[in-house]
Amino acid sequence: MLRKRQITPKTIILDVLRLTRGGYCQSAKLIAVGELFDFKASTMRVALTRLLTARKIEANGSSGYRMSSNTDLLSDYIEQWRLGDLRRGAWQKDDWLMVLLPSNPDRAIRTLSQTTLQFFGFRKARNKVWVRPNNLLPTLNELRALYQLVGLEQEALLFKAADIPYTEQFIWESTLWNTENLQFTYEQQLVKLTKSTARLNNLKIKDALRESFMIGGETINLLVKDPLLPDEMFCTPKREELRHAMCDYDTCGHKIWTQFMGESTLFNVHNTRISR
Repeated sequence: MLRKRQITPKTIILDVLRLTRGGYCQSAKLIAVGELFDFKASTMRVALTRLLTARKIEANGSSGYRMSSNTDLLSDYIEQWRLGDLRRGAWQKDDWLMVLLPSNPDRAIRTLSQTTLQFFGFRKARNKVWVRPNNLLPTLNELRALYQLVGLEQEALLFKAADIPYTEQFIWESTLWNTENLQFTYEQQLVKLTKSTARLNNLKIKDALRESFMIGGETINLLVKDPLLPDEMFCTPKREELRHAMCDYDTCGHKIWTQFMGESTLFNVHNTRISR
């Protein structure tokens, strides 16, 4: 079952700014979106200050904000949800990515590393190594840079491995990823998208914006975090059906957000995703 995505001042700001990496968005517009979710202006300003301090965003000195350039790699990865199955490559059954985490970690650092690995489709095997099929298109160095940016500890070892005993591979393939739950989640989210699309035009603008933000965000979150398993492990058309449905939903959401925010740099980006 899809875990409900928590909406916070931080996620609102980052979701909106992720659309405008090339330009700035005025704080008044970010605050206006936050107020739709009952966050006070003061709360949104505190979140902006904390994100600035953490160097997640940057300011232009005129109340404008945009994503920091050091988050480009992650933003690019998130936007690739539109590519769907094109994010995958061919897979040889004995070809795996593995991560070994260093011993004696700081607890907070280790928790962040494990969360990062889960995010990118790794699962922890019984011998404490983290594994996933090596079927992703980026190079090993590109993946390492991305994982470390998100939260993988610097001392972790990421490497390719082959010649894994068949019995061990069988255990990994059959137990580490809950493919039945994935299938159910795709189907469940498709139903939600279809129902929401049918009613968006009948909602008041602020209600429609709230709904498109929440349901669109849930769906993109699901597509971004999908483990992208090879067909040899999990073959389903539902992920691509969900992606196509989300692209259509995105078009509906774009019209709603333009009505609310007005024409600005926020919507002058080609094929901008506005409904997260």
